[in-house]
Amino acid sequence: MKKFVAVLFLVFCSTSVRAADKPNPADYVVKVHISASHLKAECVNGLCSNILYVNSILNGKKIELSGTAVNFKRTLMLFAPGDYSAKLIKDVHNSDGSQFNQEYDLLFPDDTVWRCFTTGISE
Repeated sequence: MKKFVAVLFLVFCSTSVRAADKPNPADYVVKVHISASHLKAECVNGLCSNILYVNSILNGKKIELSGTAVNFKRTLMLFAPGDYSAKLIKDVHNSDGSQFNQEYDLLFPDDTVWRCFTTGISE
């Protein structure tokens, strides 16, 4: 369990909000509706980071997405509920059809891109 948490922590730490190149909105074809967002401080082996979790509807399914929290002017940001576009970056095809191991880039109106991962699913 500790190894899993450590790997998950490293994956989250290796991601960041990407805004170096202006993204092409035509590449973001997956529709995402965010209904809630919340921050959690997570610590592993004395290293702490802020993880952003969002409740969303993605491809008609209720999915929880998470990734490194966005920092704007030294303030951690929550995402406003609403409709956004995303691009599927990584999709591991599981034999059971589950949607875990998917990685997305979410595009926000100011051309900020947030890298996130599927971390939960509900009815």
